[in-house]
Amino acid sequence: MNVTLRQIEAFVAVAQHGQFSVGAQRLHVSPSALSMLIRQLEEQIGARLFDRHTRFVRLTDIGAEFLPAASKVIADLEVAITHSRDRSSLRRGRVAVATSTVMASTLVPWVIRRFALANPGIEVVLKDVAEQEIRRLVRVGDVDLGVGTAMSDDGDADFAVEPLLEDRLVALVPPDHALAQKRSVTWRDLAGQPFVALGSGSPLRSIVDRAFASIGAGVTPAYEVSFSSTVISLVANGMGVSALPLNARQLTSKVRVAVRPLVRPVMPRRVCVFRRRDIGLSPAAEAFQSELRAHVRAGGFPVAAQSEHPADRPAPHGRA
Repeated sequence: MNVTLRQIEAFVAVAQHGQFSVGAQRLHVSPSALSMLIRQLEEQIGARLFDRHTRFVRLTDIGAEFLPAASKVIADLEVAITHSRDRSSLRRGRVAVATSTVMASTLVPWVIRRFALANPGIEVVLKDVAEQEIRRLVRVGDVDLGVGTAMSDDGDADFAVEPLLEDRLVALVPPDHALAQKRSVTWRDLAGQPFVALGSGSPLRSIVDRAFASIGAGVTPAYEVSFSSTVISLVANGMGVSALPLNARQLTSKVRVAVRPLVRPVMPRRVCVFRRRDIGLSPAAEAFQSELRAHVRAGGFPVAAQSEHPADRPAPHGRA
């Protein structure tokens, strides 16, 4: 069938107004052009849709039966166009973001709050997961964006990767531990202690392993867990020492954990935004990524916002 939307619009206009002249005015076409559209539609259907009279037209039985469906086609299209315009103009939409539990407790809520205030019609879904899960959720399409630690294989063609920020790993030790008395801690200091580690699939664990390897030390974790919050709790309970990114310090304010600069070597950690390379972002996801980028560039990553004892303040980047 070659029925066109314009033919359906012409039919509905004449059916609603009962006159070709009024229907033509509504569609901004001449009466003869409108008549041609109706004739073409009747030819496609194979039946008359109107009984034509001198002063008015009347629907045939077939026309009356066709009218509700034709009207619904136009109404559904108008709704679809409105929704699409709303999404493109950020009046409505949805964006899903996966990130680590630490980022979900520090950076990302600040961004969500700013984004929600500016775009109240956009639904934001936040999935806080183990770091090794972030890429999987992006890959299978469960989320639009992933925010997490960069890995050595981030050249994967499946992902578009945008660097977001950089911090560094710090040492976490129980407050009554001998290492808590030092202004900075070395990786060799940690190598001789029961170590609480993230799982082997974590990109943070790979940074820790590289650091120990650089000093020729092999560490067998006393405990191996999935989440940084669990690491912090185990350290707070005196069950070992650990190393996490600087932003994890914000989660230590409610527990007794000493945070110290970790040196020789200083191990930087890059945080990136990941998305599927083969799928374009929705307007809502693009806007959220822009908000995330702007928030960090404006100094909104609140690592340094925590009040702390002078002895717990980390040294400037790259210094002990």
